Amino acid sequence: MKKAILIPLVATGALLGCQDASQTQSKDPVANEQNVQAPVWVGTYSGTTPCMGCFSRCEDCPGMAVDLVLKQNLTYELRRESLSGHDVEVLKGRIHFKDQAQTQLELLNVKTRNLIYVDLEHQMLEIREDQTAQSYAAQDDFLLEFGKV
Repeated sequence: MKKAILIPLVATGALLGCQDASQTQSKDPVANEQNVQAPVWVGTYSGTTPCMGCFSRCEDCPGMAVDLVLKQNLTYELRRESLSGHDVEVLKGRIHFKDQAQTQLELLNVKTRNLIYVDLEHQMLEIREDQTAQSYAAQDDFLLEFGKV
């Protein structure tokens, strides 16, 4: 008569569990980064605002086009173009959040109009007054709409 050999299932399950875990982790760092969901504020925002010297739209001045890209690695690229002339300013730098909810941010390396409020519900950015971070009186003139990443 043949003797039965018993293999403990607990040990076998533990070995298989270790093997499965090593197979599910990707060795490709780009693939791992893509699996991480981007924060909701990441994206491209654009609009037209009053020129740098104005606090609201003027009849004589078409203002300036603003494109702002907020990146997941806490950096930005800001492009401001005067619509009355052909002055173009491109600024890059880091983002600093001023609150835990990540709705108030500062664009580092930008001297004016660097304080921003992120309206996550409406997917918009509001440029705020320098130093006080209060809304401009003509608040609607300082909104940037969300676009594609």
